[in-house]
Formats: sequence, structure tokens, C-alpha cells
Amino acid sequence: MVALILAASCLPAWAGDEPPARLLWVAWNEDEVVASNVLFGRSDGFSLKAQERKVREISDNAVYVLETNRRLIAYSVYTASWVTISLRAGEVVDRLEAEDFSAFALTNRRILNFNGRSAVWSQSGL
Repeated sequence: MVALILAASCLPAWAGDEPPARLLWVAWNEDEVVASNVLFGRSDGFSLKAQERKVREISDNAVYVLETNRRLIAYSVYTASWVTISLRAGEVVDRLEAEDFSAFALTNRRILNFNGRSAVWSQSGL
């Protein structure tokens, strides 16, 4: 009985019901982007490097991706972590999309996918 009570107290407030429709919100504070993680009730910040600037950003439900002039930076709600992948010299991001728990980037050299559940970038050359 005690184990059941302890297990139930560890579940999110919405356990048994539908999870919140949106698990992630993003805010900027100068050169720092802050992810507000609804799933774990926490906020995680990420600071841009010197000379790094935001090009565009996308998000959907549980994943956020920021394109800068140097790299792609993704946030996963499920791992509460930031994961980066550097752009190569001369590489240009042509397309950037996010849907539910994943993101997709098409560059002039690679296809990049971000898995929001495992927080892993995968890539293949064109």
C-alpha cells in the first residue's frame, strides 16, 4: 500500500488524464534562450557564443530548434537537454521543420533529423 502511494505521488499532475497540449515554451533574454519545460516543471537556458547570431527558430509540442550562423541547437522536453550540431563551412540550411517530437533540417550538404524523445541528431549526406 505504501509503495502504491509513493508511486502515485511521483507521477505528473496530469497522470491518467491527457497530458498538456503543449509541453514547451521558449523565451529569450538577450543572448540566452530559455526553454520552459512543462513536462518536468523546469526551465533550462542556453547561451549563444560570441559572434553567434540567431537565424531562425522553430518549435512544436516537445521540441525546439534554433538555427544560428554556426550550428543547429535543439532542445528535448523528454531529456530536458540541449543538443547541438555544427554546420560545416559553406553549409546552408534550406529547410527547417518541427512536428510533435521531431525536427528536420535540409541543408545543401546533409539531411539532419532530431529525435525529441532521445535527444539525438542523425545525419546523412546528399
